[in-house]
Amino acid sequence: MSKAEIPVFENTNDLHEATGFSHRSHIPNFDVFAVEDMGVTARRCMPPYRQSFYQIGLLNYTGDSRLNLDTDDLELKEYPLWFVVPGQVFSWVRDERMAGLYVMFRKEFLINSFPDINKDFPFLKMTEKSVMMLTREEHESLNFDIERMLSVFKSPHPYQEKMLEGMLSSLLYFCKAIYERHKTTENHLSRSQIIANRFEALVDKMYVDTKNVSDYAQELNITPNYLTTTIKKLTGKSAKDIIQERLLMESKSLLKYSGLDIAEIAYRLNFQEPTHFTRFFKNMSGTTPNQYRRT
Repeated sequence: MSKAEIPVFENTNDLHEATGFSHRSHIPNFDVFAVEDMGVTARRCMPPYRQSFYQIGLLNYTGDSRLNLDTDDLELKEYPLWFVVPGQVFSWVRDERMAGLYVMFRKEFLINSFPDINKDFPFLKMTEKSVMMLTREEHESLNFDIERMLSVFKSPHPYQEKMLEGMLSSLLYFCKAIYERHKTTENHLSRSQIIANRFEALVDKMYVDTKNVSDYAQELNITPNYLTTTIKKLTGKSAKDIIQERLLMESKSLLKYSGLDIAEIAYRLNFQEPTHFTRFFKNMSGTTPNQYRRT
């Protein structure tokens, strides 16, 4: 990939064209297809990009596939269900035998039913966990529902879009039930573990806007000292370390995959001066931004 701005795909057909996948959706703001249909002609590896639509992935076979979301590798166990939301940086390597189903949609497709989709389905927020492990029964049920959706998609008729809208709504409610099951499990965690989980979610959301531990403590309604002590006890790192590590990951991503110059990256990450960014990057990584970019 050339040194250029991380591309943003506004619709699924633009993404398919970029990946060399011959499939095209005939329905505005909606798409569904089987992963194995990508075959050998589509790209096996896709460098980082963003998309303006939601994506639900239900995988039946992962093999050596790797999915990376906001510089984090998604954990792909036996029955993974994962989500990509607009604005996240996504990249992947596809095992040639990878199999499963993808559903993609823009919020406009459900705007009549759910004017505020994140309120109704909080698992589609950027701050939430992007992958959930399913039971075998949950996987079989979701797989059946998406295969029915794919069948309707392949058979155009006057009520096709209305049917798909209803089927997608039902699918999202099922995903919400799974999400709430995971949240219930989280309720059995200790207070320290819950604080740590919420802090890490806040870091993903706020690391550009603020690097001050006190701001995160205020959001969590605890004191900065209590936050620092809790995070240190559970992770061995300070709260400040975790904020800076997240900032460093985004810095490396922008240096490696974007065409922004050092000053532009510095201002994008809310450093007052490019020299402050260079000093931060060297202290954290042992090398300057320019040296890292050349590696």
